Amino acid sequence: MNDWKKQLKEIGAVLRKNQKDKKTNKSKFDSLENFRGRKGFNDTGIALTEKTIKQQRNNKSNYRSRNYEFSRLKQINDQRAADAKAKRMSDPKTKRQVDTIYKIADERIEEENKKIKYQSRLDSFRYNKNFKSESMHLTGKPYSEIYRKGFNDIEDGSVEFTANELDAACSSVINQEPRFKNKVEEEIYRLKNKK
Repeated sequence: MNDWKKQLKEIGAVLRKNQKDKKTNKSKFDSLENFRGRKGFNDTGIALTEKTIKQQRNNKSNYRSRNYEFSRLKQINDQRAADAKAKRMSDPKTKRQVDTIYKIADERIEEENKKIKYQSRLDSFRYNKNFKSESMHLTGKPYSEIYRKGFNDIEDGSVEFTANELDAACSSVINQEPRFKNKVEEEIYRLKNKK
């Protein structure tokens, strides 16, 4: 029983030793130190070896993905950006250019908002099932005959209704039910008229 455990222990020791002794491609810059004591970087902070390039790439991606909002580096960078913008904006020519760009952008946004508002209004009319745009004349004459100059100058007493007005008038006048004094009379009326 202890025999296989002993063999497994020996195999593990051999694998660990092989992994430890494995030769990696050494670069002549691996031992080079910059003035801060970092190995694999030159004095300006540029990575020189494969290992340090990979390490730098990982650091940058981690910084971007985590977006350290209150880190000292972020505060320094934000302050530098604000100072640079203030310096650029102190020049009157640059300020005028930036103001013109903002003005053009505001005008374009305003135009787009008008288009969107107009389109949404059209869509609401198109897809509103209760909206009826056609109008009806009680005389039965089309628009061309009613409003043509010289054809119908006399007032004939005709009235024009839209479909919505006609529906509202019919529901309030035509379909009006009588008022009852009590429930018994109401039930008798409904039974006679089968409502």
